[in-house]
Amino acid sequence: MAFRLLESQAEAEDAVQDLFIKIWSRIDGLERVSYPQAWCLTLMRNHCIDRLRAKAGQQTVPVEENLPGEEELERSAKMKRAWEAVLALPPKSRELLRLRLVEDLSYEEISRQTGLSQNALRVAFHRLKNHLKKKI
Repeated sequence: MAFRLLESQAEAEDAVQDLFIKIWSRIDGLERVSYPQAWCLTLMRNHCIDRLRAKAGQQTVPVEENLPGEEELERSAKMKRAWEAVLALPPKSRELLRLRLVEDLSYEEISRQTGLSQNALRVAFHRLKNHLKKKI
């Protein structure tokens, strides 16, 4: 995740090391964290965003280079449509997406939490995927 966000191996390694130090400093409070993997990913994402913002504040780029290209505009419009499509989903469907994509839970874990069978979850995710593809 760090490499994908920072686009630099050295920056990503520094970010991960910073995160380990941050987690170690909070080791006493970790038992209160319900989903440690999601918590760590959130910390990493936020730390990388902070690094990017700090780096952006140090750089001066000519205005022409800041203008988004056609591909970037299309990607941005597609992301907006995707976000709107997710927000338009019923609450139960959004919760299933959150558990699978954000919490990164397996079908088995989601099944235990929701009471739905794994086959029902597979069908639900297939339908959600097709629905979102149509909307986007």
